[in-house]
Amino acid sequence: MAGTQLHGRLPGIQVGRAIAALGVFYFHTHLALNYFDPARLYTWKFLADRGAAGVDLFFAISGFIVCYVSSTPGYTPFSFLAKRFFRIYPLNALATLVMIMLFSRSIGGPPHEIELGRVLRSLLIVPQQTPMNAVGWTLEYEVVFYLVSAILIPLGGVRLLLLWCVAAAAIGTEIAPQPPIIARFGDDHYASFAAGVFAYMMVSRLSPRWSSSLVLLVLAIVTYVYGLNVSYWMTPVACCLAVSGMALLPSAPRPFVKLGDISYGLYVWHWPVFMILPWLAYRKQFDPANGELWRWFLLVAVVAVASASWMWFERPINRWAARWLALRSKGRDVPGDPSPEVIR
Repeated sequence: MAGTQLHGRLPGIQVGRAIAALGVFYFHTHLALNYFDPARLYTWKFLADRGAAGVDLFFAISGFIVCYVSSTPGYTPFSFLAKRFFRIYPLNALATLVMIMLFSRSIGGPPHEIELGRVLRSLLIVPQQTPMNAVGWTLEYEVVFYLVSAILIPLGGVRLLLLWCVAAAAIGTEIAPQPPIIARFGDDHYASFAAGVFAYMMVSRLSPRWSSSLVLLVLAIVTYVYGLNVSYWMTPVACCLAVSGMALLPSAPRPFVKLGDISYGLYVWHWPVFMILPWLAYRKQFDPANGELWRWFLLVAVVAVASASWMWFERPINRWAARWLALRSKGRDVPGDPSPEVIR
């Protein structure tokens, strides 16, 4: 992939992360608003029904980024996995500890659900039925995908990774349902990872351009809005088109890029915040008619928590990891990765 034209942080991909996180946020808001009068909620039905597809978009972006990172000078499986470890594990561990604290106070679940095995599996992101932070199941797929990518890309490049993703999706679908330890290695979610890998293969040698980007994004929207009436598999197709279009965006509004920076925090922290609101509502006897107001207050609260998490926890860890890996590479006379920001 030496001839790749894409470079830098890819602002459109950051926007895609923000859209994915906000879609999942909205999809889950009904859990936080179950105390309130549903007749007084002004729910956007499209997002309420389809916001979960944000997870598919996240997976497709991961597929794209894995391939993109593998094309940078100085790429090694070790550096790639090290960056992903420091990007994912520390924040997940912090969120898991917060969930343990909430469970201990009977917020989000009874105290007896704090089991040592469950806690350890959650901290290690090992496949299980229900992690302490319920949205952590997606991280289990991410970790497996990163491990497989680090093995397959050096052996056969992104084409071999694409082949594996397609096979994992096809085989997993045929033998569903499966226990988590098997599902994390093969089920229909890998079609979304494959979508991202194929998106990279489509656009890696192109330069960012508004015309190409907008055409692909329009096709993605049309495919997703109308394609699900044809087949579930149109979701990965839409994700492939969307990621391709976002990767080719020459620029993006800074606020949306900033939301992309904190998207992992938005995803991880929204669940604990959502667990707190019903508990508060019952204790403080909130007005059941104000549910819609609380939905948007939750958005502000989650953005604030994710922003603080990014500034004071995630970014310092990422920067330390990047410096450590750069020093390690320098000591071994290995060219450094010129774009450490891509670990986001």
